[in-house]
Amino acid sequence: VQYQGLFQMITVLGIGGTFQIGFQISTITYMSQHVKAFINETWLERYGYPIQQDNLLLLWSLTVSIFGVGGLLGSSGSRYLTVKFGKKKCLLCNNVLMIVAASIMGCSKISQSFEMILIGRFMCGLSAGVSAPLHHQYVGEISPRKLRGFANSTSSFFLTLGKAIGQISGQRELLGSQSLWPMLMASCGLPALVQLVTLPFFPESPPYLLMQKGDQEGCKKAIRQLWGEGQHQAEIDDIMKEKATMKNTKILSVLELVKEPAFRWQLYMIVTLTATIQLCGINAIYFYTFEVLQAAGFDEKMASYMTLSIGLSELVAAVVCSSIIDRLGRKVLLREGYWIMGSLLAAITVTLSLQDWYFWMPYCSLALIILFTVVFAVGPGGATVSTRVEIFKLSCRPPAFVVSAVLNWLGVFVIGTTFPFIVVQFRGLLQMILVLGIGGSFPYGFHISVINYPSVYIRKFINETWIDRHGSPLHPETIMLLWSFIVSVYGIGGFLGSLCCGYLTTKYRKKKCQMFTNLIMLVAALFMALSKTAKSFEMILVGRFLYGIGAGFSLNIHPQYVGEISPKKLRGFTNSTVAVFLTLGKLTGQVVGLREILGSEALWPWLLASSGLSALVQLVTLPFFPDSPSYLLIQKGNEEACRKAIRKLWGEGDYQAEIDDIMKEKGAMASTKTLRVLEVIKERSLRWQFYILVIVMTTLQLCGINAIYFYSFEVFHTAKFEEYLIPYVSLGVGLCECLSTILCSTLIDRFGRKVLLWGGYLLMCSVLALLTMSLSLQHQFFWMHYFSVILIFLFVVFFGIGPSGATISVMVEIFSQSYRPSAFLIVGCINWMGLFVLGMIFPVIVNNLGPLCFLIFLGTLALSAIFIYLYLPETKGKSIMEIKAEFNKLNFGKKETSVTENNFPKEPLSCTKL
Repeated sequence: VQYQGLFQMITVLGIGGTFQIGFQISTITYMSQHVKAFINETWLERYGYPIQQDNLLLLWSLTVSIFGVGGLLGSSGSRYLTVKFGKKKCLLCNNVLMIVAASIMGCSKISQSFEMILIGRFMCGLSAGVSAPLHHQYVGEISPRKLRGFANSTSSFFLTLGKAIGQISGQRELLGSQSLWPMLMASCGLPALVQLVTLPFFPESPPYLLMQKGDQEGCKKAIRQLWGEGQHQAEIDDIMKEKATMKNTKILSVLELVKEPAFRWQLYMIVTLTATIQLCGINAIYFYTFEVLQAAGFDEKMASYMTLSIGLSELVAAVVCSSIIDRLGRKVLLREGYWIMGSLLAAITVTLSLQDWYFWMPYCSLALIILFTVVFAVGPGGATVSTRVEIFKLSCRPPAFVVSAVLNWLGVFVIGTTFPFIVVQFRGLLQMILVLGIGGSFPYGFHISVINYPSVYIRKFINETWIDRHGSPLHPETIMLLWSFIVSVYGIGGFLGSLCCGYLTTKYRKKKCQMFTNLIMLVAALFMALSKTAKSFEMILVGRFLYGIGAGFSLNIHPQYVGEISPKKLRGFTNSTVAVFLTLGKLTGQVVGLREILGSEALWPWLLASSGLSALVQLVTLPFFPDSPSYLLIQKGNEEACRKAIRKLWGEGDYQAEIDDIMKEKGAMASTKTLRVLEVIKERSLRWQFYILVIVMTTLQLCGINAIYFYSFEVFHTAKFEEYLIPYVSLGVGLCECLSTILCSTLIDRFGRKVLLWGGYLLMCSVLALLTMSLSLQHQFFWMHYFSVILIFLFVVFFGIGPSGATISVMVEIFSQSYRPSAFLIVGCINWMGLFVLGMIFPVIVNNLGPLCFLIFLGTLALSAIFIYLYLPETKGKSIMEIKAEFNKLNFGKKETSVTENNFPKEPLSCTKL
């Protein structure tokens, strides 16, 4: 009765707001088969031959994910448009854009142009990217305080309503048929038309009218229209107070919001909440619900109706959330929702993995998926939006929602691009890559970055412990010596671990060794956690040493294991994930090392012990995965186990060609034994592989990436960044490297390893030349500081895209199964020795040469680029034996290649001359 106008406006805003996102997310699933068939038919008609399956899947994933690209661009511009034109005008113009997009997609089949679908989906994303942040802000500003939680949670309700309507209209009995799918695509224009016609009858938000326009009478009129007649003076007084506090403040830009200390924790909160929404798994389930359900054992007909039941369950749960959010509060719904969803995801993983064992497992999977969506909608789905609106005042909301929306749409794009390749066929492979990475290169990266953050506290702890024991403080030089030893003992442990790894993996197999490594890591974590309680800095030394031994093992085992479990066409992708997890470890170390999380004086022992968690995860999960197919066939001679491992990792399909390649490698190894390190170095057939190994590993150490990280703090200082901001900007550098290595994993099988290596070296070389110049001239031109900052980010991007991922891939591919343990022992020794030596001499080089130290790295990169371009054969898409044949041309010369292609002399021929 009282809030009739408010409910009407909430409905109008929802129909043209988050409803459109939900509708687009769900309807695209129902059109998948029809759109793929349409793309194939159009291609066949244009070019006379069908499109390749890989290219068809790529085009389809682009059709799905380009909606996210449009959303990213739309949300990036939403702040400027909101501030300049107001929310109401922006929404009205936005509806016109959505109607145009609907018309383009509706005409795509008649025009026989799948490009029109791509354009339409992009425009839909652009429109949704603008409307979603406006909807969230608008609906939060038009509601009274006591109904604010309810009003904010309606954006989640309309999102789920859009999903449910999309699922209903996508049924084959309605618009999801072969003939009507263009109408299903175009139907998004209808809600846009409804909002375009009805929104002009509603007012701007009361806070906007009073604070931005200064129209107190217009504000009161809008309140009466929305909230009905009554006493609303308290609400108006609150708006006036906020206006008074904003009197001398302007609406902040995104960069100003990021730099403002007063909003630091609000920014952490919004980033965490948005990232969690994207990575909680709900979008993956809705984007490719059919594939998830088919993977759970349901046929296509049943999957269609079960998808609808999931959407309806989430819709009902969203209604429940809106009714309880003001009673239970946002924090309770978020916290408990996350815990329950985490438990359900663990159960879903188990049921999907065991679906072939018991007939009832698929039904159990379905029940858990429905329960997951219900818990999501009751908890994080509604509470997240409400929290994001309420923790920022009006002047900060536009940039805050730009940050949130950019993260949101980036997540939509990444999940939309990668998920079809993951869930359709290689689900088992991806799961094993994750498990290997978490306990493989991830801890190595984590320990490199995390040790910097508690340095002050550990040195203080050493001194206090010494005073307690001996009654006198330590000399500062002795403290520094002990601290240096704590840092460097990690490298000594890693070196020893690398030395032992080759022998142990040959004798006990990689899987057992990796599990034993996890136990070492857990013991090390225990030493770290108890060091402060026991008042023993020696426990930190022991823990770091054990961490080093564990990292030495895992950093050798991980690349070999992950390279052996992948099919030929995905080998570059899987190998490059070693670099992804390494940079992810660095980034995680930088995040948890912040003083607001675990980098405080009270919590630093838990910071050092936290990597034990990743070891525990791998220790629990790795036993459920097989040994590598090549190990089972070549070392164990068990072809049946090899085939079973392939089916578990790669899914059902014809992999005879892959098995034949492994058999050829086994045949070539029949008369060879596993070589020791000295034998690998002496072996003529491995001479150029050894040269390549030494060059790329040395270049990885001398490319300048460590120097860049060292110099970044100085550059950020001179660029006038505040002291408290520098750790966060450095965190941005780490995030940049992490994202670029992920990009490398998607490019490596398309462009090849050789191009990424020599191209990356040349680009890094160019950036170093410019950086040397900019650092030398930084005091002569004020803009040189900012140019240096840009160059640092560029260097990290080129490193991540090129050498970071491609190096590991080349190392795995140029050596066959019997030589790999010894080769990786050499790799480990070069890596750990380089880490130790650079740690010792780099400060001396910097003190003597200053910015000119980059010239050493520049020369190394230039020479390595030439060497790789001239002598490294491309390994993309080739079997081990084909790669070996390429190297035999270098090792023996073309005339001897045929004799030595199998690495052992052929049977002598008898003379037949009479």
